[in-house]
Amino acid sequence: MVPSKPRRSAPKSAPGKASPRRRPRPVVEADESAEVRGRRMSWRTGMFLLVIAIVLFAFLSPLNSALKQAQQIAALNNEIETTKSEVKSLEQKNENLKDPDYIKRKARADQYYVEKGKNAVIVTNQEAVDEDSKSDEPVRKQAWYLELLESIQEVGNTVEKN
Repeated sequence: MVPSKPRRSAPKSAPGKASPRRRPRPVVEADESAEVRGRRMSWRTGMFLLVIAIVLFAFLSPLNSALKQAQQIAALNNEIETTKSEVKSLEQKNENLKDPDYIKRKARADQYYVEKGKNAVIVTNQEAVDEDSKSDEPVRKQAWYLELLESIQEVGNTVEKN
């Protein structure tokens, strides 16, 4: 006996005979299957998202370093501007030091130099000078809020008398 090949399909019915009845498929609601199908992601969509993620990751690192470099450049430009302004002020100071009148003024103000024939007066007790300037102000007998309270009471008394 020779072994036969296994059948790959169901036996065909003889011509003219009716085909066997198949069971009908169970009815499934279309809404649920469409909802499930909508939630499921195809492999193409997954691969597309994976490629986009890889590309974004590849570009984010250089972009981050470019932003850092731009910030460093801006900080260095600000530093250059401040250095230029310092150089200008130092050049102005250098020009002033070439002026003899400026040197005389600075010597009198900073080093207390006096020209020949003039007398220098240096005040040593600055507190005494400050106290004299305060003496011009009226001195209160009591606190301001007590004076205010007394004045309100006086006004009230005059109104009651009238």
